[in-house]
Amino acid sequence: MKKLRYATGKKVRSLTAVLLVLCMASAVIACGEDALSSSTRDLTEKYRKNTPQENTALVGEPFAISYLNFSLDLLRESRSGQNAEGTDGEQKNGTPQGNNTMVSPLSVLIALEMTRQGAGEETLRQMGETMYPGLDPEQGCRELSAWCSKLPDGKGGKLSVANSIWFNNDKEEFVPNEMFLQKNAEEWDAYIYGAPFNQSTCADLNRWVEKNTDGMVTDILDNMPEAAIMYLVNAVAFNGEWEEPYESYQVHDSAFYTEDGKETTVPIMYSEESRYLSGEHAAGFVKPYVTGYRFAALLPEEGMTLEEYINQLTGEAFYRTVTGEKETAVSAGMPKFKADTSLELSDILSGLGMPLAFDGNLADFSEIGSCGDLTIHIDRVLHKTHIDVDELGTKAGAATVVEMLAEGAMEEMETVILDRPFLYAIVDENTNLPVFIGTVENP
Repeated sequence: MKKLRYATGKKVRSLTAVLLVLCMASAVIACGEDALSSSTRDLTEKYRKNTPQENTALVGEPFAISYLNFSLDLLRESRSGQNAEGTDGEQKNGTPQGNNTMVSPLSVLIALEMTRQGAGEETLRQMGETMYPGLDPEQGCRELSAWCSKLPDGKGGKLSVANSIWFNNDKEEFVPNEMFLQKNAEEWDAYIYGAPFNQSTCADLNRWVEKNTDGMVTDILDNMPEAAIMYLVNAVAFNGEWEEPYESYQVHDSAFYTEDGKETTVPIMYSEESRYLSGEHAAGFVKPYVTGYRFAALLPEEGMTLEEYINQLTGEAFYRTVTGEKETAVSAGMPKFKADTSLELSDILSGLGMPLAFDGNLADFSEIGSCGDLTIHIDRVLHKTHIDVDELGTKAGAATVVEMLAEGAMEEMETVILDRPFLYAIVDENTNLPVFIGTVENP
């Protein structure tokens, strides 16, 4: 039987970069306000006055490709930022060079979309064009909302999504826009909290994120600056069980080759799969979860590095590959791995096309509220993720916090063994869109 391998010299090394497409299709809107401090007020009922009309928008191919382009841009820039050394000799964004990186484009987009609802004029335009490249932003928003509302939920494949807005009710000059809060409470099912921005509120927000990511994301917010007036928060948690879990005899310590040519020994899980992926410069496989999701892996051809593969990959190419699977026997192997990523995305998002949102003199977030003669703008966009892939399945979590300040200005068997750095994503089974996307460079 034919084996698809990419050889380097005398060593046969199967495959380098994966597109782990863990296809997700199950969402529960998580609630959670327990353990709030006495100074934090839950105002959700006040603002969630009406039941929004059912969103009947269809998630079309233009939205899918736009979303995938944003996802890949976000991943590329996040990896680049993490691999750039900071002035203190440490790596930027808290993750060392050569480590594994994961982002949740879904989490980032939802948090930014809630924020975009308060933007005006040129700030609104820049945010829309960055978040929905090549697509009308209002149509993009409708399809994003429709996708989120239709993510199914089932045993063996669960995705929970939760949103919240926290505003400073101890800053007399800040007056939040009631319609802005109501719109996000109703359309994005956001919990609304009013609180003095102190260490107790910071702890409340962190506990809320930890609860709504099933404990996978902790301490996302380190402090609340004196000028902070609002936080817009999204949390996502995924728990998927393999349709066919790995048995102990299928897991062996095997060689994994890092990008710099070093050989390490890691546990690799071997199986025979039946769904084969093939695209330009890459081949891979699909491993399904019990309900509504799939894990897909794509490795570039021999001689192409992980970075080269990601840099040339377009949203359309990703989409065509994951939707073009073939029923073919695949001898598959992938490492067990865990990864935690911590990012501050303000420079990345500014570079992708929305600098005005971060400009303390020129940003227009007048629809969020007013703060005397001070300018409301985004200061930080904090993003943390966690993933754990083992014999039983996958657990993944992500959270995004947008910080607003107010300041002065079978036939033939193919073989795909993930024994070198690879690209992965968690994608909805129905739409083929990634909720998480990342890279493993050293499991």
